[in-house]
Amino acid sequence: MTDEMGPPTANRQVVHDWLTHLYSGCPGYLSICSDKDGWAGRRFTTDEAGLAAAADYAVALDKRAAKGVYAQVTTLREKPAEGRGGEELAYGLTHLWADGDYGTVGHKPGPDDLPAPPDTEGVQKVVAESGLPTPSGWAHTGGGYNPVWVLAENHLVRTAEDRQRIKAVTTGLQAILAAQAYRLGWSWDVEVGNLDRLMKVPGTVNRKEGLARATAIGPGTGEVHELADLAAAVADLAPAARELLDQATREKQQRKAQRTGASVPPPRAARPSGLQSGDGPLDVLADMLTFRDLLEPEGWTYVGQAGGREKWLRPTAGGDGPSSAYSLLCDDHVAVNWSERSDLPVGAQPAGQKLTIGTLYAHLHYGGNTGEAARDIMRAAAGRATHGPAGRLPGPVLTEVKRRCLKDSPRPRPRPDDMWAGHQEEPPDDEPAEESDDAEPEDRLPTTFWSATATLGQIHQMARARRTSPDAVLHALLARVAAMAGPSVRVASGIHPPATLCWYCGLFGPPGSGKGNAEGTAEELSPFPSTDLAHIDISTGQGVIASYLELRDDTTDPRGKKKILVQSATRGYALATEGSVLDAMAQMAVGATLNGVLCKAWMSERQGTSNADVERRRVLLKGEYTLSMSLGVQEEPASRLLEMGSIGLPQRLAWAHSRLSRDTPRERPEDTGPVTVTTQYGEDVPVTTWVSGLRNITIRVPPSATQELDDLALEIAFGRGEEFPLDTHEPLWRLKCAALLALLHGRTEVTEADWDLAAVMWRTSTRVRDGVQEAARRRLRAQRDARVAEAVQTAVESQSAVYEAMHGVHPSVVNVAKRAHRYLMRQDGEIPGRDVNRSCIKKTDRDKYRAAGGTDSLWSVALQHGCEQGWLVALEGGLLVAGSVAPE
Repeated sequence: MTDEMGPPTANRQVVHDWLTHLYSGCPGYLSICSDKDGWAGRRFTTDEAGLAAAADYAVALDKRAAKGVYAQVTTLREKPAEGRGGEELAYGLTHLWADGDYGTVGHKPGPDDLPAPPDTEGVQKVVAESGLPTPSGWAHTGGGYNPVWVLAENHLVRTAEDRQRIKAVTTGLQAILAAQAYRLGWSWDVEVGNLDRLMKVPGTVNRKEGLARATAIGPGTGEVHELADLAAAVADLAPAARELLDQATREKQQRKAQRTGASVPPPRAARPSGLQSGDGPLDVLADMLTFRDLLEPEGWTYVGQAGGREKWLRPTAGGDGPSSAYSLLCDDHVAVNWSERSDLPVGAQPAGQKLTIGTLYAHLHYGGNTGEAARDIMRAAAGRATHGPAGRLPGPVLTEVKRRCLKDSPRPRPRPDDMWAGHQEEPPDDEPAEESDDAEPEDRLPTTFWSATATLGQIHQMARARRTSPDAVLHALLARVAAMAGPSVRVASGIHPPATLCWYCGLFGPPGSGKGNAEGTAEELSPFPSTDLAHIDISTGQGVIASYLELRDDTTDPRGKKKILVQSATRGYALATEGSVLDAMAQMAVGATLNGVLCKAWMSERQGTSNADVERRRVLLKGEYTLSMSLGVQEEPASRLLEMGSIGLPQRLAWAHSRLSRDTPRERPEDTGPVTVTTQYGEDVPVTTWVSGLRNITIRVPPSATQELDDLALEIAFGRGEEFPLDTHEPLWRLKCAALLALLHGRTEVTEADWDLAAVMWRTSTRVRDGVQEAARRRLRAQRDARVAEAVQTAVESQSAVYEAMHGVHPSVVNVAKRAHRYLMRQDGEIPGRDVNRSCIKKTDRDKYRAAGGTDSLWSVALQHGCEQGWLVALEGGLLVAGSVAPE
């Protein structure tokens, strides 16, 4: 309320009504806090007494001239030992919301930001055109107009999986609204999706910027929503929204670069799983610099300490001063940012993405691209021209980077592209690197991969000469090398028994995309010598086993009449350039035997059955055979196979695009001839010939690879395998890949360079695979939407007779209005309409109403109908009582 002669003050009734409406009866504890209690706050039960105490506490904080009084969005599972409790304590979800800032008071945009919506009408336009369901209501926050979607039922966070699923909905909702705001030329706060977020309590006063502005409950339909319905809407809209937000971020970086004269960093690549940071340039920064060294030159202001941590305020931009006591908290190693206007990630970040001194430097100067920041520091240390401000780092820092990170060697060690700051190394001064500002596709092997060795460069050149995909050629070539490595050639991880080198690859692309051409190019690079190689037909499982066997005379039969099946081949190679074979596997057209046989063969496990009739006994002993495959696959059969991840075959495949990339140069290079290895006698022979002669070889890996394999195995065993089932074979996949790369280069020992290159190949393969899955999901969504549209149309037509009979009033409208009358009769008093709505509308009512073409809020239509019939009476303030007329 507002005194005639003074500023606004808290309205306890509004506070109590708001808290009661959202949290009444929800399990857990309601948390109320403000700057006046150091944001630690207090916790309250959600019964009548607890909510009354919570309202009293909110009003007491407001009377102390708090800048704002807030409630945590979810209830808490238990009272926290200290502080106000984080996401791990989030328990009861009663509503979803968004932060609809408008105007410039309290949130003036920075010089590179788009403006917020100008007024409440602008905020409403964003929400209305976003594609999301109509909010239940709105909250005025004295500078913001927040939409709120009240849930029909409280949803409890019981497990980490629950928390992850719900957070995907809450963060996705923010992204959808931010994308729509961007389409309209405005900005939107996306950093409010975390489950421990605070929302200003209506009925209190917003005192930020030295102004006192009352907050209040806004108007609304009062309709409640099923969480499943909101989740479905978010799932449909969020992917496109996030793509649009990436574009918005790039444009903001371009505006900043244009304003400051800095270069625009390339897009940040995702960090490959399982990699650990090492002794890289950003590690040097962490060892030699402090947060103060980074923040003060960028205009941040030190404002003291809290609990041993430094407090910093973000820079002001065009008069947009900070409205909180601090923006950033820093301990000795990690900073946590709480300002949405600072261009830094908000809140506590997960492992691998925390704001350390190194990553903070990358965010301040390179758009968060740690790989580009590390490379630029390396350029500066090597005395080269830089793309950003790395050259302005202190001399001692650059000297230490040069000492620790620039190794003296005739050839740079290949490292995964942008695999993290600590693993980046720059080529030596006498071998300038080719650098480009253009981002490379993440589902193609990067330029740095192909320039790592002369052999890889040769493969790349030959693929370009034959106008086919270098990635596909390399995978097909590895399958051919693996086919020549007999069962006695194995790779040892240092953890498990040595494994054979069987290699399966899937060359993915539409018809005519060059799968056969890639296979042919790989054959030119690695011709097969005359060996016991079995060329396998993979149409049936028993046929695969039989390919290694031959019917011969039984030498133990004195009469010489008996025949037995004897293994005549130890190495097998399967080639299929059409999708029909994989299609058969995906459809399980020949039963489960083919899939089972192929999965076992990748591990060289025992195959076959022992029948009484020796002439039909088909058995391959464990470790006595190998099989390698190269498959050309198209989208539909490949996506069906990936949907069947439980059968085990998709995890074993290496995926590569068979279609040429768009950056293929028009000028065609010369042919190269086969990949060769120099023998101990000084003779150059094709790599496949050399490999075919290897016997009883155990390929070793460096200790660092063993450690990483152990970490990966534990990570998968402790849960990642359930979350990402297609990644369960990553350790063995990368082990085989590294060993084959070593053989490709004429070595029988894996180097760290081979191991790092295998990491790049794994990452690229998974991105191709995930792209296939995403394409399949889009196709399925389109098919589902078409079926839903057809069903809706059928339902609308079937409801037409009902509409006519009811004079245009849908049965669900009538049912809700009658139910509301009965509810009000039981309550015997004036009841808020939102409470009647929540108690009287069932999900089946909404489903039937929408299926019949209802577009307005079901509750608003039912309320109007009930009042017209005399069943309901609407009073001021949104209150309802039962009418004098009872429905029949």
